[in-house]
Formats: sequence, structure tokens, C-alpha cells
Amino acid sequence: MKNLIISVLLVVTLNLFFACKSDTPTGGGTVNTGSRNGIFFHHSTGMCIWGPNGGNTTVPAQITAYNTNHNLTGNNAFSLTELWWPDNPNDNNEWERWHRIFEGQDPGSVINSYLSNNRIIIIKSCFPSSNITGVGQPVDTTDPTLKTIFNYKWHWRHFLKSMRSNPNNFFVVWTNAPQVQAETTPAEALLAHQFCTWAKDTLARGLDPVFGTFPRNVFVFDFFHKLADANGYLPSQYASGPNDSHPNAAATELVAPLFIQEIFNAFLAQ
Repeated sequence: MKNLIISVLLVVTLNLFFACKSDTPTGGGTVNTGSRNGIFFHHSTGMCIWGPNGGNTTVPAQITAYNTNHNLTGNNAFSLTELWWPDNPNDNNEWERWHRIFEGQDPGSVINSYLSNNRIIIIKSCFPSSNITGVGQPVDTTDPTLKTIFNYKWHWRHFLKSMRSNPNNFFVVWTNAPQVQAETTPAEALLAHQFCTWAKDTLARGLDPVFGTFPRNVFVFDFFHKLADANGYLPSQYASGPNDSHPNAAATELVAPLFIQEIFNAFLAQ
């Protein structure tokens, strides 16, 4: 009888162990919660905004200004580094890849160590994500690479769940990058506007009926609507050229201060 009781207790203990293990956050929860350091994952569009980009400011300069203006020193001061990532096995940073990365399904781009070593995690896609083919439908999820609004919403809801499961980190997600008129179509530009509006005005406000309450440790930075015109195009005054959707110096000077102000204010408001 005694051996039977011991066996039952052992089974129960093991079941509880594996049940708890399955809920362990991706990053392992080892990040220093007293720090205000972070990392900005980007490709070419994000690098333009980081600077220097031929203008009068950079993201590092704006970080220094924010810390100075708010009297933040020592452990209270914010700091960010930047990294071209993911970069293995290719430079794809589309929403479907972030979905895979945050669910541990991209062996070439494991995010765990970054979550552990950085309090603030900032992700984005580049302007090809704005080549949206349509509104889409549920069957689209059978091909995660389809660039439809339905799939994009599906991707965001999934990686946001992973972000919520890592409460020691603060996450920032940029909306899409707008494109110059020559590199997109009126329909694509309108769909990009529609998706980014949903991301900021519906999802981030906790009004999405599928996702529900928005995580307190996530902030949506609406990059798209910082630069896009009324038709969803990147205006010529913010573009590197008529056929080049990379942000120019004027775009950097506009966006870099807003980027730092908005994300650091949101971090402090948690």
C-alpha cells in the first residue's frame, strides 16, 4: 500500500512538472527587470530611421535628449542598440516570420537570448509587407506567406500572445512601412492603410473581438501613418527617390523623435 501511494504521488508530481514546463515563457524570465536597455531589430528601412541618414538627428541622439530632458541617469536611463535581424538564412522579416520566431519555429533565428538580455524588444517589417494582395479569408492561414489582411491579423495575434507570456519584457511592434507610388498600387496602399489602422486603433486599444484585451507590456508604434499620405503612399518629400521607398533624412528627422518619445513614454506608463 505504501509503495502504491508513493507511485501515485510520483506520477502526480511529474504531471504537474510537465504542465508547468509547457507554460514557461519563451525567454525564460531571466531578464533584469530593473534595467531600461533594449534592442531594435531592423532591416534597411529601420536603419534609415536609426541614422545617421544625412539629416540633423539620429535615434541615439534622441535617446540622449530624452534621458537628459527627463533627468534619467544610471539605471534609470534608457539605452538601445540596433541589429540587422533576422538575417539567417535570409533577410526576410515579414510578419509570417515573426510569427514563427516567437513560437520557436524558426531554427535560424532564435530570439530567447535577446529576450533574456534586453528589457525592451522592438520589431518591425520592411516595406514589402505593404504589398498586400487582398482582405483575405480563413483559408489563407494554410499558406502563412500569403500577404492578406486576414493572415497579417493572424500573425500579429499569435506573436502578441507570446509577448504577453514574457511580462518581464516590454515589446514594441512597428506597423508597416509605406511605399512610394511607383512601387505599389492604389489597392495595395489602401489595404496597408486599412491593416495599420486596425493594428493601432482596434487591436492596440483592446477592441479586437478575437484577441481581446491588449497586453500592457506591448506598444504599437504606428510608423505607417507617421509618413503615409491620404492615399497610403510614401510622399516624395520622405522618400529616397521616385522608385525608392527607403525613408530619407526628412523622414528620419520626423520619425526618430516620435519613436523615442512614444515608446519610452509607453514604457514608463505601464
